[in-house]
Amino acid sequence: MFLVRMKAIQLFSPAKVNLYLRVLGRRPDGFHDLLSLVCPLDFGDRMGLELHGHEGHDVLKCDEPNLPTDGTNLIIQAIDLFRLRHPFTAQVRVQLDKKIPMGAGLGGGSSNAAATLWGLNELVGKPFQIEQLMEMAAELGSDCPLFLQGGAAIMRGRGERIEPLDRKTAALLEGRKLLLVMSGIHISTPWAYGALSARDGLAVSSKEAELGLAAFCAGRKTLEQVLHNDFEQVAYEKYVALPAARAELAASGIGPVLLSGSGSAMFALLSDSGKEGASNSTIRGLRQAFREEFGLVNTTLTPFFPAPFKLREGVN
Repeated sequence: MFLVRMKAIQLFSPAKVNLYLRVLGRRPDGFHDLLSLVCPLDFGDRMGLELHGHEGHDVLKCDEPNLPTDGTNLIIQAIDLFRLRHPFTAQVRVQLDKKIPMGAGLGGGSSNAAATLWGLNELVGKPFQIEQLMEMAAELGSDCPLFLQGGAAIMRGRGERIEPLDRKTAALLEGRKLLLVMSGIHISTPWAYGALSARDGLAVSSKEAELGLAAFCAGRKTLEQVLHNDFEQVAYEKYVALPAARAELAASGIGPVLLSGSGSAMFALLSDSGKEGASNSTIRGLRQAFREEFGLVNTTLTPFFPAPFKLREGVN
């Protein structure tokens, strides 16, 4: 049993967007094979982890009242898994400042879980290498290993096979501005996969999907040309507010718009000339059009994370 004195660490838990997402078909284990180009953002949640030098039930507190804080939350599941692999005598207290909406396709829960594993590893003396943390993360959810990788990556399989983007290609993403468009709609990921699977003739071959992504990595296609998300077909049919918002964005001339993950968040990719993000006048016009139905956030692709999650640490 590993003993610790009370320590604390503050973490940044980033959101992500899927810039390219193809669903390749259902696997024998019930999951789906996919191919996706994913990049973290400089927008995300703040987390505080504390280890108290006595036993007791682990505690998760969050400023979002609708977020479950019991064992159904991936943060608590991550703590339990870490403790199982590396027993220690301490109570874990987590304070989560939630900015990433739930059910938005921005990876908030997965990012929180990965940050928890990373933070605990730091606090108890780094017993695990990053590869071991990624193996644990894969047990928690398909998107979780991505965030431990530390930057832009290509995801394959059910999401557990992570290939970091080479630096030359990742540099094409660095600093690109996005406008995140977030609604209060919660889209269930299992529903989205099920709805897509129920369609006939929609599956793309693995070879075709790989060729599309390879064209961008080789510089034969721009990022704007490669943007794609298979989930748009089903999400836009069921949730009519999303295509309506997309049409409003298109009318503003802000840039190409794409759903992230299984939704419901969308993002507009701004042109390279939009270095400062969307203009104030454009934002004002969109806020007026959307009223309070959609939240708008200027953010940036961050393909390089040399030390994922870490902000500062201290001993109390």
